[in-house]
Amino acid sequence: MNYLKVPLARVGAVIGPNGKTKKKLEQLSGCKLMIESEEGMIEIVEQNVKDPLKGLQLISAARAIGRGFNPEKAYKLLEMDYYLEVVDIRDYVGRSKKRLGIIRGRLIGREGKTRRIIEEMTGCDLAIQGHTVSIISDLEGLEASKVAVSMVLAGSEHGSVYKYLEGFRRRNR
Repeated sequence: MNYLKVPLARVGAVIGPNGKTKKKLEQLSGCKLMIESEEGMIEIVEQNVKDPLKGLQLISAARAIGRGFNPEKAYKLLEMDYYLEVVDIRDYVGRSKKRLGIIRGRLIGREGKTRRIIEEMTGCDLAIQGHTVSIISDLEGLEASKVAVSMVLAGSEHGSVYKYLEGFRRRNR
């Protein structure tokens, strides 16, 4: 049995309209979700599941929805080659709320440009919520997107981040 806590504001997203998202997660994983909506606690019950990895993949998918991804993107985590990485922005900026807002803005970019470029060049999906940046991607894209996100968070110029991504894209063609 595994437990997971999601932000209260995102519990509804994990359940979905009329429980649709919860049902689909259970159907894809073969596990059962017990959701305690007042606390945001989710218990994952593995019932004679053929693949023990499904329980862990379900934790990742539910966590991704809790971190701001739409369920359609989170379902990818129930496939074999997709992974979730959550980066804490506070590791780069400390506890300053003002600094957190500035750095989050740099990561998103004007009209979402920086975020869009990172997603397009690496094939990843990004969700920026609160003090975290979450990444869903396959293995190659995950490494490159983590490096790009770290570069932006550490204060690198956007130009050098884009150059790095261009190089990554050339190598992976």
